Amino acid sequence: METLVIDIGGRNVKVWRTGESDKVKFRSGRKLTPQIFLQGVQREIEGMHFDRISIGFPGSVVNGRPAAEPINLGPGWVEFDFADAFGCPLRIMNDACMQALGSYEGGRMLYLGLGTGIGTTFITDGKIVPLALGHLPFLGSETLDEALSRRGLELHGQKRWSHAVARAAELLRPAFEADYVTLGGGNAKKLRSMPSDCRRGSNHNAYFGGIRMWEDSDHLDFPSLTLLHPDEEKQTPA
Repeated sequence: METLVIDIGGRNVKVWRTGESDKVKFRSGRKLTPQIFLQGVQREIEGMHFDRISIGFPGSVVNGRPAAEPINLGPGWVEFDFADAFGCPLRIMNDACMQALGSYEGGRMLYLGLGTGIGTTFITDGKIVPLALGHLPFLGSETLDEALSRRGLELHGQKRWSHAVARAAELLRPAFEADYVTLGGGNAKKLRSMPSDCRRGSNHNAYFGGIRMWEDSDHLDFPSLTLLHPDEEKQTPA
């Protein structure tokens, strides 16, 4: 079964197909509406064969659908029918959850996605728990999201930002009794060394997460994951 994996980020939309190590991508941002997104994906996948789709969405997902409009994209996502638009079986989850799933190596893992914003997920013995740690007060008047996001990196510089990432991991790992912290997202590559008990992830782990959404669903507990198919009048939680 060929799986098309789509990771909708705050700066780029990334697209992979099963067995292909390289992704294609196009710009996202605050002008990206679902219609522009669909046109961009269709342009990039022209001529590709796939049987099913996995999507990482930059916001809350409930019962297999976006539950709120993402702050870094244009409007219209809550009402958009992904399954009908693509015309094939489709699964969708929060983008940080999908990257975390692709990074998971067992046990208790805390995932911090360092991108346009900060995405956070906890996985314990296969159960995926979406988090919203970015709202927590962290350094002075800054929240965790403000300190560790791309804006925090640009504002404070690589050295100070790296220290903030290490401090966040140091504080949060014992709070969750995590065995390890995975530092993923597009800016993880900017860390010159890994803090203690941390592992480096990458955007490519979103691809592995998208594959695992289908292949590992029998022994992993997905949050609000629904199988969507355009021919189904009523979706049933998977």
